[in-house]
Amino acid sequence: MAVVRNFRLSLLWPAILLLLAPPSMAAVSPDAMLLLLGVGDVPGLLRGEIVAFDVREPNERALAAGVAMRVETAPRRLIAAVERGALADGDPEVIAGGAIPPSAGPGTLNGLTASESDMAEELDEVEPSSDYNLSLSEIEGFRELARMLSKEDEGARLSALSGRFREMLWRRLESYSERGVGGIAPYARPGGHKVDVGAELHMFTEQSAVLRHGFPELRTALLKYPAAPPPGVASVFQWVDRKVEGRPTPILVHQMLQAQADGGVVVMRDFYVGHSFNSSQLALGILPYRDGSLVVYSHYTSTDQVAGVGKALKHAIGRERLRAIMVARMERLRAAVR
Repeated sequence: MAVVRNFRLSLLWPAILLLLAPPSMAAVSPDAMLLLLGVGDVPGLLRGEIVAFDVREPNERALAAGVAMRVETAPRRLIAAVERGALADGDPEVIAGGAIPPSAGPGTLNGLTASESDMAEELDEVEPSSDYNLSLSEIEGFRELARMLSKEDEGARLSALSGRFREMLWRRLESYSERGVGGIAPYARPGGHKVDVGAELHMFTEQSAVLRHGFPELRTALLKYPAAPPPGVASVFQWVDRKVEGRPTPILVHQMLQAQADGGVVVMRDFYVGHSFNSSQLALGILPYRDGSLVVYSHYTSTDQVAGVGKALKHAIGRERLRAIMVARMERLRAAVR
């Protein structure tokens, strides 16, 4: 696959979904949704402001936030903008990315050159830590390969480690696609501790108020994945090479989406991230509202960096940074339909 520069996170919403989706997608009215989410600044919302609402953080590693906006355009136009990649268009942190078709093989990930080059230099001496998100068996595999290559020149050693790295990513993709969150190998941490990403993503899905109140069908499909989804719900996979804290990192993304003429919802789940944070999941719903559309967006991120000493301050700072990223995405979405 050719590397896609200035990558747009296309959500690949098939047009046929508009025909397959049920007649009424949302479980509650937009006004009820605002009430259930705790959106207090409805006057600001009606003035066109992007307003915040609180999202409960289920553990000390979780950051969570929510934002909502009203847009004076029909849901169908917003859905089309999301399909064109409006949420990520212009994101300076995205280096490259691409779709992973169902018939693809490990070569699909060859575009992850930036993160491979960055990580391969240290994989030969990697240990359980929050510096890299690897399982204990993955760490042992990299160290064993490095010992086998100890007499090789630097170029050959890095090439072999990079190849093993792509193989590891592909195994993680296959395991997730076959077993869902139960197939995600936990990340090894010092002292025998682990980060169970699968359990966290399951918890984020269970607790998502946007999904629970507004889009229970997609919520159920996520919780039961990889069981066959109901009509109108589709899954796609993507890879992304993204700068996080100034370093490129590989991210494997699963998207589940549902769309129809009068609304839609998408969930984007980062089920593997190379470093800096553990996982991430967003839910964005679009509903018809007062001669326009209501967009509600909640986001969970798991990171070791906000746990431990000083966690209250760390959470406050991290939450504001997350909300700023979310607001920027909402502004790009709104600008795309002007």
